[in-house]
Amino acid sequence: MPEISKTRMLRETMYRMFKNDTLPYLDMEDFILMWETLADSWNVRMIDNNWEDFAEEINSQASNREAVFNEIFDKYF
Repeated sequence: MPEISKTRMLRETMYRMFKNDTLPYLDMEDFILMWETLADSWNVRMIDNNWEDFAEEINSQASNREAVFNEIFDKYF
């Protein structure tokens, strides 16, 4: 089985956390805090460290489709 990159693991984890409604009591600030902590732990860096813009964009786009979410993610990481 090929090794998956940490950036891809982060992208897939973030998408599933955000779209699967498994964390119903969290708002975007909670997600940003968790994602930023996980990214730091996995040593994945965001370009310009602009989490608020990233969160706003995934909230306003049709990011419930994984392809759209991935495109936005790839723009910021």
